[in-house]
Amino acid sequence: MDKPRKDNQGIVLPFPFIFTLRFLEFINSYLGMRLAAFFFAKPFKYKIPQREIPVLSAAKKSSVYIKSIDKSVCLYQWSGKGPKIMLLHGWSGRASNFFKIIEKLIIEDYDVYAFDAPAHGESSGVTTNLPEFIHCLQTLIDKRGPFEAIVGHSGGGFASTYVVAHNPTIKKLILISPFDKVIDVFEKYFDLIQLGTKGRKLMVQYFNHKTGKKIEELSSSILAQSIKGRSLLIHDENDREVSFSDGVNIHKNFTNSTLFVTKGLGHRRILRDVEVINQLVNFLKII
Repeated sequence: MDKPRKDNQGIVLPFPFIFTLRFLEFINSYLGMRLAAFFFAKPFKYKIPQREIPVLSAAKKSSVYIKSIDKSVCLYQWSGKGPKIMLLHGWSGRASNFFKIIEKLIIEDYDVYAFDAPAHGESSGVTTNLPEFIHCLQTLIDKRGPFEAIVGHSGGGFASTYVVAHNPTIKKLILISPFDKVIDVFEKYFDLIQLGTKGRKLMVQYFNHKTGKKIEELSSSILAQSIKGRSLLIHDENDREVSFSDGVNIHKNFTNSTLFVTKGLGHRRILRDVEVINQLVNFLKII
């Protein structure tokens, strides 16, 4: 049985961090913001459970250099004769989070790909951000495509939506527990660490400059409006990390979308649910 997790989207708030943040904010808002920004951009790596090891061991692994961000990522492939499928995990996740889905896709003989985003899993790095997820996914599609479908979980769902919106040849998009507005993720973090008003503004400006994207304008539901292919959105009513209403709003903005609602699976166990996996595979089989 799965044990309940106590983490909040991978964000941990040790006392020394809170104390230092308050002190820096008091003497210099910019320094306080930079500390907050570092922890916001630093995913936490969790020990890989034994249940995920067999799938990882069966994969063909390679390191792929992503020129646009000057970083390399660990790419996994489970070769099959069927269409190519790319999987993208969420924040503080890893490719093997999809192990149950991958097992089923292997049985169905799909050509399955997944990667550890920068600073995640076996990929190097300390910090990263969603635009880097997007750069990695786009580069891998260009190098290893064409892909029939993209599957994204949580933050990986946002990155997948962004890439599919800019790649109309990708026929299918599957989102599991996706969030809608990126600024809401920032605001949730700001509230968690009780960052001051000036620090909040500085941090949004900092990431706008660092990523070349306007955080306030990044929205899955807006991106969904330009996607004409088939989409499947899976979300749990009891998701405590990403509001179910985010998934519903994204679903409403797709042209051709199916919404599958679960109850009691939360944000992560949903990836291992038999019915969820069956829905996903049946969707992929639709011609």
